[in-house]
Order: sequence, then C-alpha cells, then structure tokens
Amino acid sequence: MYTKFLVPVAALYLAISACGTRSAKEPAQINASDTVPKAEPHAWTGFYTDTVPCADCPGIITRLHLKADSTYILTDEYMERDSVPYGQLGTWSVAGSTLTLRTGDNPRLWKLDGDRLNPLDQDGKVIDSPMSYSIQRVDTFRTGAMHLAGNYVYYADSHSFTPAGSRFAIPVAMDPPGVKGAGLELEKLYVKHVKTPPDPMPVRIVATLRTGPAMEGNGTEQYLHVERLEEGKSK
Repeated sequence: MYTKFLVPVAALYLAISACGTRSAKEPAQINASDTVPKAEPHAWTGFYTDTVPCADCPGIITRLHLKADSTYILTDEYMERDSVPYGQLGTWSVAGSTLTLRTGDNPRLWKLDGDRLNPLDQDGKVIDSPMSYSIQRVDTFRTGAMHLAGNYVYYADSHSFTPAGSRFAIPVAMDPPGVKGAGLELEKLYVKHVKTPPDPMPVRIVATLRTGPAMEGNGTEQYLHVERLEEGKSK
C-alpha cells in the first residue's frame, strides 16, 4: 500500500535513488523486450478494478491497466481520504500463471482466476485472509491525475520523467507558450538545483498521462502532463 508523501528532501532522494536511479547520462526509453517471457495479450491485457480493504479508510479503489506493450498503470485511491490516487508505472511479465508487476525492489505478484486477479505474497503464494483483495476485469475505466515519485531530467530542450524503480523514461509535455504552469516550475527548479545536466532530480508530482504526436515519426506516444509539483530538489 502507499504511504503519504511527507518525507524530508534528503530522505526522499535516498529512497528514490535506492529504487533504481540510472547512472547513465541519458534516461532509457521504454523497451517491451525488457520483459521476458512475454505474455499472451488476449489472456492478460486489459483493465482490472475493485475496492479492496483498507486499515484506516472505507476502502482502496485499485485500478490496473495491463497494456499490450508490456507496460502497466496501477493506481490506489484511498476513499474519503485522498481525491487523487497514488500511481505506479512500470513493466509487467508472466511466468506460468503468475503475473509480475515490476516497479522498484518489491514486485507485486498476481494470479489470474477467471476474470479476476488475485494478489500473491512475495513467495508467490495466495494471501491467507478472510477478506478479498482481488480485482476484476472490466471493459474500461478512465485514468486521471495521480501522485507519482521519480526522477526528472531537463536536457537539450527535452524533458523526461523516470518513475521510481522503473527502467524507462516518459516524455514530459511542457506548458503552452505564455502559460506559467507546473511544467515551467519544474524546469526552473531543475535549472536552479542541478549543476551537471542531465543528472536526475528526484521529484514528487501530480500528473496525467496523455497521448500526443510522437517526437519522431508519424505515430503517437504517451506524454506526462505535470499538474502540480509536490516536492523536488537535487541533493
């Protein structure tokens, strides 16, 4: 489960660095071949959601989107406590009947049972509990703004965000000309505190994933639109 983002900046930097900060100068782009073996898309891809038990709130609305390119979006919304869910972005793979969501040092494991995904413990065993923590396949749902933690880089007029513990970077869409929004605030903070670009800057943001024209070619790709900067500063 997620915890509130109320940690000192120094501790934040250490925590995100431990989740897999790259030492390379350029952030890696998403590559579906990183996940082996690759799952059968028709059996696993799609949308899953349900309300699971919560210790100090009425429930947690969990939403999971398994995409055909072996990436996923997972959000947890704490009912009557937070209006914006906490998100994870990463890659997924399947071995046998076990689904693995890879973000950070502790991947989340699931088992497909009909139209439901049942969470497993770190040993791959079914969680022994009288309460249900499974989520059900649905036709679709909308993914809006979410809390995200990770590393931001501004270099050579390009902006990217690497989710904590992930191995791929997402392009960050900047504010339209003349708009002084969170994207511009993030860029200015990077220029102020990062002395040797493209070193990463740990940040916590509220952002939305949207699809737009690809930076190269005629296709489309996903961009991260930053709506609010919650915390960020280099070490």
